Amino acid sequence: MAQPNIVFCFADQMRAQATGYAGDPNAETPTLDSLAGESIHFTHAVAGHPVCCPYRASLMTGQYPLTHGVYINDVPLENKVLSLAQAFAQGGYDTAYIGKWHLYGSPDGGNGRRRAYIPRRFRQGFDYWRGFECNHDYMHSPYFADDDPLPRYWHGYDAVAQTEDACRYIQDHAGGEKPFLLMLSLGTPHDPYDCAPEAYLRRYRDRDIALRPNVPAERRDAATASLRGYYAHIAALDDCVAQILTTLDESGIAEETILIFTSDHGDMHESQGLITKHVPFDESIRVPFLLRFPEQLGRQARELPLLIDAPDIMPTLLSLCGLPVPQSVEGRDFSAAIRGEAAVDGEMSAFLQVPAPYWILRTQGIPEYRGVRTRQYTYARNIHGPWLLFDNEADPYQLRNLCGDPAHASLQRGLEEELQGWLRRLGDEFLPGRAYLQRDGLMHYREANVPWGVRETPWTIAKEGE
Repeated sequence: MAQPNIVFCFADQMRAQATGYAGDPNAETPTLDSLAGESIHFTHAVAGHPVCCPYRASLMTGQYPLTHGVYINDVPLENKVLSLAQAFAQGGYDTAYIGKWHLYGSPDGGNGRRRAYIPRRFRQGFDYWRGFECNHDYMHSPYFADDDPLPRYWHGYDAVAQTEDACRYIQDHAGGEKPFLLMLSLGTPHDPYDCAPEAYLRRYRDRDIALRPNVPAERRDAATASLRGYYAHIAALDDCVAQILTTLDESGIAEETILIFTSDHGDMHESQGLITKHVPFDESIRVPFLLRFPEQLGRQARELPLLIDAPDIMPTLLSLCGLPVPQSVEGRDFSAAIRGEAAVDGEMSAFLQVPAPYWILRTQGIPEYRGVRTRQYTYARNIHGPWLLFDNEADPYQLRNLCGDPAHASLQRGLEEELQGWLRRLGDEFLPGRAYLQRDGLMHYREANVPWGVRETPWTIAKEGE
């Protein structure tokens, strides 16, 4: 059997709850809903470090953030280990990357290289290149083509133009001598929420939004306003996925192509009184993850409650394609469970972490933390001690913090042991964030020095000595 192609499409800041197939009444996602009907749905996929750059670095290396070194935004990912693209290239694949990159970093500690040309040696082995470090003006979006140092601009809304480029790549490589790995990194539904085509914005303008019950009353207007634009972006992304599906069908390679749709992390949108990401609540860490591979897995919908995280993606994809997994990889290979050759471990967990608080964590007064997410529970401790414990089946909106409750002391002890196991395996000493920043020469990063607690939330924790 020939090696499969891979089309890996990932959004930026799309939470798992924001699709029709997940039950969100606000979401207009008919294509993703249909795709879920013929895919493996990873019902418990997570972003263990729910921030852009750490996720992407873990995706490219199969390592956890304190290993690859990108645990705050805009830290460059060094070429120290065999990357995802390099491993596939060694296995005979063509490799392509289109869209937001955000791994070149800005060593100045600000955003100095966010608009810079990215030299080939910083592209982690991707050959075909239509990438840009970071841009959030989706209607005026630059990119660099291969080795041309002059920026070009996507026509119109960048997600649509990037998808069209991805479809051309699929058409050009369908039936070729070599299989391909194509990664399509779409910048939305990340804010700004008014930066979508008018046709999509119009669908949600003045529309009533069903808010999650964990949005405080005083935050409901703000949540409604941001979510209108958020769902407009998502509706546009759904149409982009439709175009990819059509192209795979028309090119005759849908059966032998692994298609994945996921996201780098979620978005709080005022749930728990919090904004954006970084935090270990489900709106932030839970992401969509659909995998379709008709040739080997058929087109029957199947749910897998695997706690798949960014470091697990590289070894799982390599194994599905019959390629060796580099020894540098720390993530778990879930290919046997995907093929139905191994049972899902009901006791497994995912590791949650933000080793150094920066930007929105600091402004909301939330310190560094470590934690675990199991199929049923979320447990986290911050640098001061145990912090969160939720029974996510009995309390899906995480409204009752059981941490420190004597009635759940045994449960908490067990989850603490699970967390300590992760820390031992990863060699994570859980030091204060400043220790890592000082060790790695990152104390000058602007986001690591913003004021503490300027936005009061129910989770603001007083910090002494900062």
